[in-house]
Amino acid sequence: MTDQQTRQQQIKVRYSETSATFASQFIVNINGDELILNCSPGPLADPSSGESILPVDCRIGMTMSAARRLHDVLTRVLTQQGSAGEDVPPAGGSTGNVQQ
Repeated sequence: MTDQQTRQQQIKVRYSETSATFASQFIVNINGDELILNCSPGPLADPSSGESILPVDCRIGMTMSAARRLHDVLTRVLTQQGSAGEDVPPAGGSTGNVQQ
């Protein structure tokens, strides 16, 4: 075994909740060293005003280093999915907003 294999720790994943919330729209807020990812299933029409409302179902807070790790994981997974013949959109798509 290499030193790296010896240092790797086995971690078991246990889901406290197995349901998933669908999200197709994202709003990102950055405040100093913190990033908040707001997830929404998409815009809805408000029947009383007729305005479009973007309901946020889930908010995930993380450090900037955690956001970079998430970016790396998503990039790796999407690249692997793309090499498996799936159509993967290019990086920098228009699926989110950043607010500082």
